[in-house]
Amino acid sequence: MSVSYWRLRDRYYRIIGSICDSCNYESFPKFNTCPKCKSHDISDKEMPHTGKIISYTLSYESMPGFEHELPMSIGLIKLDNGVNIVSQLVDSEVEDIKINANVKAVFRKINADGNSGQIYYGYKFKVINA
Repeated sequence: MSVSYWRLRDRYYRIIGSICDSCNYESFPKFNTCPKCKSHDISDKEMPHTGKIISYTLSYESMPGFEHELPMSIGLIKLDNGVNIVSQLVDSEVEDIKINANVKAVFRKINADGNSGQIYYGYKFKVINA
């Protein structure tokens, strides 16, 4: 497993972003200077694991190693706290992937290292009925 992935695994596993302790602005991924008030008083914050699709696309071409996931659904998701996040949409029928569909984060395999066989896990989202 790469050192950078291992060190940042909480961000991939738990969707850790930032919150400004001065103005309460939240963001994902993490930031060091608040883009709203320019404060450096920043804390980690786990983002909500639910939200709504605000845009999406279906990709019929893939990067190497992801050919078996075609078509790949990628969504722009507005989390329940208003933060936008881009994620693969999985375990969902293509006809259920719609604007304003409710989604929740799920823990899934991302990829595997061809040399070591090390498996990389992280979050993806799936459509849920609410």
